[in-house]
Amino acid sequence: MIDINKTLDLIKFKFYNEWIYTSHLYDEGISEYHKTLTNRVVEMYIDPLSIPKTAAILDMGCGPGYFLDIMKERGYTNMMGITLSDTDINIARDKGHNVKGYDMSFLPQKDGFNDETIDFIFCRQALEHSPYPIFTLIEYNRVLKQGGKIYIEMPAPDQARRHEYNTNHYSVLGHHQIAALLERTGFSVKDFNDITYDITIPANVPGNDSDEDLILQEKMYCVVATKTRPLDIK
Repeated sequence: MIDINKTLDLIKFKFYNEWIYTSHLYDEGISEYHKTLTNRVVEMYIDPLSIPKTAAILDMGCGPGYFLDIMKERGYTNMMGITLSDTDINIARDKGHNVKGYDMSFLPQKDGFNDETIDFIFCRQALEHSPYPIFTLIEYNRVLKQGGKIYIEMPAPDQARRHEYNTNHYSVLGHHQIAALLERTGFSVKDFNDITYDITIPANVPGNDSDEDLILQEKMYCVVATKTRPLDIK
């Protein structure tokens, strides 16, 4: 016999999830700012990992594919980008990248995302978009091989630009919360650094009502972690 209450709970989850993404999703589009910063973090954090050229790599929340561009130039051949933005998918595919329109927290096993098949996950400026970051990290633990690595970059909370009020920022977490969630979901933190960028807000745009450009400092958390244990989830 079907338990109608359990069925209703699943339906509610489906509709809540769809409401979040259809109401709040927006395209990243082309951004020289993010392109430049992605180059910087690859040089600082990814190159030193010496990931094999044939490694299976996922770019979660890939936008128009800056990370995929950089790694392709470095000779990597087994990469996939994940985003729900149709515009960004088209931009990245036009550049020859393999990009799928999946929810970054739930990778479909029916499409080949089996347990422990991925070597490296790049998750720059994406985890804050997850309504349930612990679910997201559990999923990343599932698909990563034992010893696989993940790079996470997120804005720090309580900054001048008030990232918490960004339309689809649901989880702007502090240093200790990020570290605790990673530990809880089977990861060991290798590096956890703060880096600060200067960002220019043009005159007379939302967030800057003055007639002059506004220069703000943005603090980001940059984390490299290793999967050290699987999770016993039945």
